[in-house]
Amino acid sequence: MQQGFPPEKIIVHYIGVDTERFQPDPALQRKPVVLFVGRLVEKKGCEYLIRAMSAVQAAIPEVELVVIGDGVLRSSLEQLAKKLLKHYRFLGVQPPESVRTWMQTAKIFCVPSITARSGDSEGFGMVFIEAQATGLPVVSFISGGISEAVADGETGLLAPEGDWQKLAMYIRRLLTDRELWQKFSRNGQVRVRNNFNLRHQTRVLESIYNDKVLQSAFMNST
Repeated sequence: MQQGFPPEKIIVHYIGVDTERFQPDPALQRKPVVLFVGRLVEKKGCEYLIRAMSAVQAAIPEVELVVIGDGVLRSSLEQLAKKLLKHYRFLGVQPPESVRTWMQTAKIFCVPSITARSGDSEGFGMVFIEAQATGLPVVSFISGGISEAVADGETGLLAPEGDWQKLAMYIRRLLTDRELWQKFSRNGQVRVRNNFNLRHQTRVLESIYNDKVLQSAFMNST
């Protein structure tokens, strides 16, 4: 719209996830793990999570940070984690099945994305939807499209961008408040099923295309 495109021609459509594949696994037990999944680049904000986890582990020593993904910042982030953290793992790139299993066993999902110096920011963030579908509450920053993927105060907690101290506070809160964790876990699954189910969203997308084709045919015929 800022570039002059007519608002009446803009349609917002969310893609979805396969909620039959992404759901809690009752056979797996949740562990005190904070999970990060994403590229290790500036925009994904992993440095802020490592600093937050230092404060979290000072209060709850048994909590572990698990980082899945790779990127140009991996070496420097591993050095920072070695300096600040007691328990952490960098697993590199993992197959989808492994990522899904980690989502089903972790306690909190955290990718605290920021606006990079280049201006690049987070889009919708499908990984946030996948996490919530498995019953995994989210803690992150309010940045880019994250607030559309995560309902702040309902399915997760969103801190101001760059505020790693508040990020740490929110992580601790969810690790210690069992009732709140269960509420967010339930809400996240329901929200994904209602708003981001792949089958339903695909039908909606097809109907959008069909409507536009019919409109175009009508305009051409007249």
